[in-house]
Amino acid sequence: MKEFFEKHKEKIITLLLCGVLFIIVLSVLALISGAIMKVFGFEYRSIGSIILFFIIATIISYPLGLIAGAFPKALLSLDKVSIYTAMALYLILDTFATFWGLRITDYCMQTISAEDISIFVISLIFALLGVSDIKKIPHDEVR
Repeated sequence: MKEFFEKHKEKIITLLLCGVLFIIVLSVLALISGAIMKVFGFEYRSIGSIILFFIIATIISYPLGLIAGAFPKALLSLDKVSIYTAMALYLILDTFATFWGLRITDYCMQTISAEDISIFVISLIFALLGVSDIKKIPHDEVR
């Protein structure tokens, strides 16, 4: 076991540091999001429950979020929709994906109480932050 650690020491430390950095960034986003949601009726018992709420919601909504991001990009790259239609479709799908991730997490956590309007508002904000990812890729760069 000691040989394994010595051999992979740098990789393990890098992985741990990246994990800690990810949790810190997600925690800051969770606290900011919790403050925004509080205006719309979000209630919680502790700061830790807010952070846990958003970590679990991120994990739950991730698969739907991948589809929400890929589907409009695919339609746009195939010239099936315009850039504005792709952006609108992304906003709708990503808001839906994030909303249901947060809603399911809210349903399962007793230390959190989130109104649907607060979940919708923060979901829409997150979708608006990601809409810049939708852009036309020239056919030469697709390969």
